Amino acid sequence: MTNDPHNDSEQETAKISNLMSRFKDLKPETVNFEAGDSILVEGAANAYVYVIVSGMVDMLKHSKETLQEMQIDSFGPGDLIGLTSFWTNQPSFLESRAQTDTTCLRFNAESFRDLVDTDPTLREAIHQLFISNLSGRYRRMISLNIEVAELSEKLDHEHQQLRQAMTELKETRNRLIHQEKLATLGQLIAGIAHEINNPCAALTQGVERLSKSVPTLLDLDSTPDNLELEAMLLQAGIDCPYWSAEETRTRMDTIAKHYPELKRSLVRRLSHLDELTFKNIARKIDLRKPTRLTQLLDCFEIGTALRSTRIASSRIQSLVVSLKNYGKQDQEEWQMLDLRDGLRDTLTVLNNRLKQYTLDLKLDPIEPTYCIGGEINQVWTNLLVNASQATPEGGTITITSKQKDQTIYFTITDSGPGINPELLDKIFEANFTTKKTKSDFGLGLGLAISKEIIEKHGGNITAANAPQSGAQFTIQIPIEKQ
Repeated sequence: MTNDPHNDSEQETAKISNLMSRFKDLKPETVNFEAGDSILVEGAANAYVYVIVSGMVDMLKHSKETLQEMQIDSFGPGDLIGLTSFWTNQPSFLESRAQTDTTCLRFNAESFRDLVDTDPTLREAIHQLFISNLSGRYRRMISLNIEVAELSEKLDHEHQQLRQAMTELKETRNRLIHQEKLATLGQLIAGIAHEINNPCAALTQGVERLSKSVPTLLDLDSTPDNLELEAMLLQAGIDCPYWSAEETRTRMDTIAKHYPELKRSLVRRLSHLDELTFKNIARKIDLRKPTRLTQLLDCFEIGTALRSTRIASSRIQSLVVSLKNYGKQDQEEWQMLDLRDGLRDTLTVLNNRLKQYTLDLKLDPIEPTYCIGGEINQVWTNLLVNASQATPEGGTITITSKQKDQTIYFTITDSGPGINPELLDKIFEANFTTKKTKSDFGLGLGLAISKEIIEKHGGNITAANAPQSGAQFTIQIPIEKQ
């Protein structure tokens, strides 16, 4: 049968109590504490030694940094309280608090010390009790250290597993973000290729036209009057406005009505002249003589070819500049930028996708904002692509900017069907997407990435249904990151 240490302590307590009765001057008193009462107060002087007769007492330590209370140990019947402060004459290191209703024998420390020093029998009994208490505390301390060591090892293992899981999650997140960017980039490349192809085709046509017309023009033996007229036609071609197909047909009908003898091909070429230039030609030459008319129209079309070449090269240059600005997405450089500039660059890059919609820009002046320009451009791309996918062809996408105090506000509103109210709380979640068809394929990361970027900049992004119709996304960014 295993010995019960508490029974041993009770026997020792009874023995000491009997010994105490022999000494009238010591006069041990029995004190009772209710659960929650403090027996010793941490940091306070202690004038007593307590022997627990019944009940349980918690030993507590208060943290100065966290202001929290930590349980260090628990004592039961036969254990001594106030031993350390008794022998060292130091304030109590711990707080002793009754865990349950508790009864103790309380001895005055000074009288207790004097009697122990003068009575060998009492001294021996007290020493045995001290050793028994200290031995029990030592065993509990070793057990506690073992438990702490085992717990620390378990925590280290769990921390290692957690770090590994976090690393894997980060790698997965980065891979998914990279895939989303590649998917967006693939869509952009197709649109950009189409955008560049159109001005390149215009350049090719202009060069071909010049290569055919310029040699013929150089062979002409023109008089000063003719040279002046040819120069006028050349400049008119350079300054020629754009005529819509309907305007061209109307002008052709008018010219054919007044000059029925002209061939249809010449009527079409004449329809591109502005009214003043047409009157000057009609006044100075006979339009019924096709040779001279053809020469002058060649001069005019050389001018239009030069104009087309200039416009096409300017368009390509604009695209290249916008792409250079837009493409700085991997640069983690914080700088003060006008967010409207990045928005305009994004609109240029997305022009092929957005040209079938009406863009209503209401960009009020705003101050430069501390940001990573490439990341904000990614937000514009995600929101504008979503708006174009949600808006029927011919619809309107409205973009506004304004500043209030030290905060910038942008709204992007489409004229589509809006957002299902049941989905408003989910659309910013990763991997959530409403795109099911191949043409509208999405990984469900665009809005999640956008939210993360805006929050990284100290702002927030919200989604709602516009009062009229369609979805409305509102972005709020502080000028200086908080």
